[in-house]
Amino acid sequence: MISFEPKELLKTNPRISRPSSGSYEGGLLCKECDNEVIGKYETYTSKLLNGKLGKKEKIRCNFAKSMDGINLLELSDLNYSSLKLFLLSLLWRAHISSRDEYREVTLGPYADKIGKALLEENPGADNDIIITITKLDPTAGFSTFIGQPIRHKVEQTTQYSIIINGYIVVYYLKENRLSKRINHQKLTEEGTLTIMEIPKEKVSPFVMKYVGVAK
Repeated sequence: MISFEPKELLKTNPRISRPSSGSYEGGLLCKECDNEVIGKYETYTSKLLNGKLGKKEKIRCNFAKSMDGINLLELSDLNYSSLKLFLLSLLWRAHISSRDEYREVTLGPYADKIGKALLEENPGADNDIIITITKLDPTAGFSTFIGQPIRHKVEQTTQYSIIINGYIVVYYLKENRLSKRINHQKLTEEGTLTIMEIPKEKVSPFVMKYVGVAK
């Protein structure tokens, strides 16, 4: 399936780049929070993405196509709590980081909300900070790229996106027209997630627009 090292996100990067040998930013959290609380979310997600889940944790995968021919990966039996809390921890860590590449992540009141969710191990409902994941066609040459978090404004609402090794994670802090449109793809409390694949010919234009090179 998917393969990436979760801590790659916390390395020094330009808006889009190849993963380097940069260092992990320490000192953001207390030892208990980092190792015991957030660490177990990372462990589950790392095993999930590297195909190393135990027999009792195995998920189901179904390959399908949308009505317009787009490739879809439909996942079920996911551990909703562990996966969502891991993804939220990435956004929250970017918010509290002092590094310049995370300057666009300013969560305001959502910082306390997400921090509390992580400490209490409570991911909340699936429509409370909606999360989707989209895949870039792996043959397009961007499978090893990661990009800094970007803030987007849609209908007076805020959402963030992060590119991690060819996967785009989008966080909708509040429901908007875009989140409604892709509601069937979001990570759900039932442990389902549908990952849409951006076709090869559209990947480069998308990434160039994402990093601000093209409009």
